[in-house]
Amino acid sequence: MKLERLNELLKKLVQMEDAEENLEMVPLYEEALELSKEIYGEHNLKTLEIYNNYGGHLRNLGLYEKAEYILRKAVVCAKIVRGKEHPDYATTLVNLANLLRMMKQWQESESLFYQALALYKITIGEEHFIYAGTMNNLGLLYYEMGNLERAKECLEHSLHILEGKEEYIIPYATTLHNLVDIYKKEGEIFKAEQTLKQEIEIYRQQHYEGTVLYAAALNSLGILYCEKEQYEKAKAVMTESVEITKKHLGEASDAYKTSVKNLEMIHEKLQEKKMQKNHEILQETLKGMTSAACASESNLNCEKGSEERNHTIDKDAEKGFVKGLDLCREYFNQVCYPLLEREFSNFLPRMAAGLIGEGSECYGFDDEISRDHDFGPSFQIYIPQEDMPIYGERLKQRLNTLPKTFQGFGARIESQYGDGRVGVFSIEDFYRKFIAAEGVPETLSHWRQIPENALSTVTNGEVFFDHYGKFTKIREELQKGYPEDIRLKKIAARLMKMAQSGQYNFPRCNKRKEYVASRLALSEFMSVSMSLVYLLNHSYRPYYKWVHRGLLSLPVLGKAAYDKMQRLSVLSLEKDYKEMEWIIEEFCVDCVKELKKQGLTSSSEAFLLLQGPEVLKRIKEPALRNSNPWVE
Repeated sequence: MKLERLNELLKKLVQMEDAEENLEMVPLYEEALELSKEIYGEHNLKTLEIYNNYGGHLRNLGLYEKAEYILRKAVVCAKIVRGKEHPDYATTLVNLANLLRMMKQWQESESLFYQALALYKITIGEEHFIYAGTMNNLGLLYYEMGNLERAKECLEHSLHILEGKEEYIIPYATTLHNLVDIYKKEGEIFKAEQTLKQEIEIYRQQHYEGTVLYAAALNSLGILYCEKEQYEKAKAVMTESVEITKKHLGEASDAYKTSVKNLEMIHEKLQEKKMQKNHEILQETLKGMTSAACASESNLNCEKGSEERNHTIDKDAEKGFVKGLDLCREYFNQVCYPLLEREFSNFLPRMAAGLIGEGSECYGFDDEISRDHDFGPSFQIYIPQEDMPIYGERLKQRLNTLPKTFQGFGARIESQYGDGRVGVFSIEDFYRKFIAAEGVPETLSHWRQIPENALSTVTNGEVFFDHYGKFTKIREELQKGYPEDIRLKKIAARLMKMAQSGQYNFPRCNKRKEYVASRLALSEFMSVSMSLVYLLNHSYRPYYKWVHRGLLSLPVLGKAAYDKMQRLSVLSLEKDYKEMEWIIEEFCVDCVKELKKQGLTSSSEAFLLLQGPEVLKRIKEPALRNSNPWVE
């Protein structure tokens, strides 16, 4: 029974690999490995095979720590079942060495490569294809270490082994491809170009036109032409590369998306070149006109005109203020997303990204003053909690290497309590931080306990993309506002407090000339009144310093409330208290009209203390309906 299950798993893994269902293969490999240990033992050829395949799969997924654990187990297994003088042992060393190369553990990686090469030398010989492949990998290691001289030696050594062997002609061509970047870094552009052309010619001779390898070579040649500013040539070869890649890998593949972006860049360069040429023609034309104009005026007038033009440019620059959310969106799209496509493509379907939460830029309220803290090119990425141990830490580390500046804007300056607002979050942790729930609250009791500004915080800002959908699904449910019973309960409490603070205590305190108490009563009235307007709009009141400004985005009483609160805040308690009392009463009347419009009361009574119980009657949940109207 166990053997049947193992064979079934191994067959399924092959099918899933063909279908590129990469992440889903991990638990199947785990089960297959455990079954193999039970059936054959931990040190067996079948178990060794699974160790190597599983470790390589984890490496390709970027799960380096887990891959290292598995491949080190594989090395021990190979040593026992094959012995230290068998080429299979060397192959297992190479698998681990390649992983360590990717993990930048270069010293140990180098040592393992040389151990493997020494073993291959005495078992299969230095002319074997596998020996050449290992030498090629060692060359890549030296390239990543920045040792271009050693990298070139290794790759050219590999090339020498493969040269002239018809059966190895394609690996020979791909090794040529690996040398191109080295030649470019050494400044040997002509040699790089000739090497690429040689690679392409081999593919043509072997009838490999239309293959992915051929497309990759064309792509590299297109980039080289672009760097040489030979944009028409670049456009021709890159267009062919895009068509081949689309046919074989599809529009969803990273290779296709990368080649399309390269082609778009070439089109932009061509357009820029055309515009530059037109600009030069225009400048030559204007040069004669300007000379004639300046000759007819004094130097003073010419200088004055120049000063006026400069002043106009400065004013236009001020008008072109870039909002933080726009900056972060562009930074993510231009700098981060391409990286995710290149290095985390397997996980993109399980990611979302955006800028949401604390900070004026998340509401679009940022200005020059707010840029002194917690501002700069940044973003958030949200992934499922279960994915965090798989690639979360590697994602965080990789994002830390991104440039901190963007389009002339400096790095984000975090305030003492502003850290942790951007970066990588699990979906569950992000929502739990603000609303003490991993998703939409399930009970009315939970809804009542969440601070209103916390709900505003998780529903502001913008989601840049959400391939997984879970983050947005929760967000969209929260954006609908409170459950109706909770909304009505809060509206009732707001009405009671508006009556108490604004309609009752404010005029009494004024008559006594108790201006401190009067100001406190006014502050309470303004606070609960603005909160009421958000509730009437099925929205959430934000953090206190943005409550007033946020009113302008609300269709129901938003503008009226904004104007009245602004007026109340600037009038004098000693001189203008009568006007202030009139504004309060007028706003309370406006609120009653809206309550009736929404069907929340049948009374026209302007004293809001009588409206609270009216609203409570509309609540369906008995306990809430019969509760104290003063308590929200």
